[in-house]
Amino acid sequence: MNHKINIVLFGIGNVGSALINKVLKERKSIILEDHIDIRFPVITSSTIAFFEKEGANFSWEANFIQFGIPFKLENVFKYIQENELENVIAVDATNDGEFAKEYFDLLQNGLGVLSVNQSLAQLPPDFGREINLAASIFGLNYKFIKLDKADKHLAANKLFESILEIAEKQKALVL
Repeated sequence: MNHKINIVLFGIGNVGSALINKVLKERKSIILEDHIDIRFPVITSSTIAFFEKEGANFSWEANFIQFGIPFKLENVFKYIQENELENVIAVDATNDGEFAKEYFDLLQNGLGVLSVNQSLAQLPPDFGREINLAASIFGLNYKFIKLDKADKHLAANKLFESILEIAEKQKALVL
């Protein structure tokens, strides 16, 4: 049986798009070899979100363009709850310091957080410690991936590796 990981992707610019494409490219092998099924039920830009519909299996770019709708973070939480999604990880591929302030809400609503949001460096030094503490209280994962250079493929690879790490930890807890 495959261990399903649901990714809520915030930011479909260079890094977000590269992550989706990386997962799609590796999908078959990680399902067959690792028994991990990574899905993207929610993909957002700063104002538009695509919410996956059961049975729809189209190109993510076409879905986002044709079926994307304006959203608020509460819509994402409601979708997750209504669809009983488990093992949900919010991936912050934005460069928006304001969005980083939503990490507490993400954690409170049961989402682990992976971030390559380089604007975190401009937030107070205690921010990372507070997010780590909140994540541990909720029994969730938080990881900030600091990048030395703005390379979308490097960022996507590091996010992908972190997703697989979290999935393996979760699988071990279930066994």
